[in-house]
Amino acid sequence: MRQWPYRAICEICDVNPKQNGAERLAPSTTVSFVPMSAVDESFGEIIGAEIRRLEDIGSGYTPFCDNDVLFAKITPCMENGKAAIACHLENGIGYGSTEFHVLRPKKDVMPEWVFAFVRQPAFREKAKANFTGTAGQQRVPADFLKQTLIPVPPLLEQERIVQILDEADQLRRLRTEADHHTADLIPALFHEMFGDPSINPRHYPQSRIGDITELVTSGLTPLGGAENYLASGPYFFRSQNVQMNRIDLKDIACLPLNIHESMSRTKVREGDVLLNITGASIGRVAWVEKLDREANVSQHVCIIRPNQELVSPPYLSVFLSTPYGQEVINQIQAGASRQGLNHEQVRSIMVLVPPVSEQRAFAFRLTEIRALEAEQAAGGRRLDALFQSLLHRAFEGEL
Repeated sequence: MRQWPYRAICEICDVNPKQNGAERLAPSTTVSFVPMSAVDESFGEIIGAEIRRLEDIGSGYTPFCDNDVLFAKITPCMENGKAAIACHLENGIGYGSTEFHVLRPKKDVMPEWVFAFVRQPAFREKAKANFTGTAGQQRVPADFLKQTLIPVPPLLEQERIVQILDEADQLRRLRTEADHHTADLIPALFHEMFGDPSINPRHYPQSRIGDITELVTSGLTPLGGAENYLASGPYFFRSQNVQMNRIDLKDIACLPLNIHESMSRTKVREGDVLLNITGASIGRVAWVEKLDREANVSQHVCIIRPNQELVSPPYLSVFLSTPYGQEVINQIQAGASRQGLNHEQVRSIMVLVPPVSEQRAFAFRLTEIRALEAEQAAGGRRLDALFQSLLHRAFEGEL
């Protein structure tokens, strides 16, 4: 283990500097504006920064410039890993969310070294332990950052280690790109087997969802809301758990058994199709392939239980996820008095119904895609674990 000197971050970085060079520019100069949503939490990049004129940026936003390190200070953005090196900013100048801390490295430290340091899970755990503020509005105080000690090897050593971390990060990016290509296989397969549903080239008959299902209903949020949620128990599917053609368990809540049993009408079964019917995620839909425990849904999620003699759950889910299916949902929702779909509107959605044998052949081929996705997900987890291990070893002097 190499022995490097430790220095407080405030010794090697300007923390939250007040100026970014904009004071030398004309008011009409265009610069980058970075809301919190523009920072990718997986790879630490600024994606989709806005371009604004200096004179159009109000006072109070956080100033920064190229090569500054942005670090989200508010929960849950900080825990989720929102941080980035500001680069390729319009005219080298940026402004952004007031929920960013800015670290401007001095001459003896690389921005990439500081960035790697704040990406460590161990550092974020310490930052979380030093939160100030009330629940839901907790933030990392600037003094914590200023006084945090960071190992500072020679610049050549920093460059060597940063190169290793960049190569590991590139492997994670390639895996993510492969995952995106795999996700594209499902709509491509649907189009290959059934054609464009907006055209219906194979002249399939149409049916209302209400005529090809056994149940259309949604749940409710128990009295007390999140106060009831547990770390284990029956799953409670909320809108964030219903991604397009995929059930996501990353942010799953669980219910006490007695509350789950009191909601017996909305217990989820394998083969159910879940459709988000309120909020910004209206139209996201997925089918339930397997359940390792009992489950229920919130009022934001509609259970559609297909009559599997008439329609296959994977087919119905993917049909609703096509651009045509999403447009049908949007048109129905647009005609409603408020943002959201009721059960009768869901039942009224028209679906093309190919022969069940064709739907089941489609579902079988989907199992092959799912197997590939599972293999890739396992590879992704291994790469993430490798990257986190390298981060830890980097600052222990073990690389």
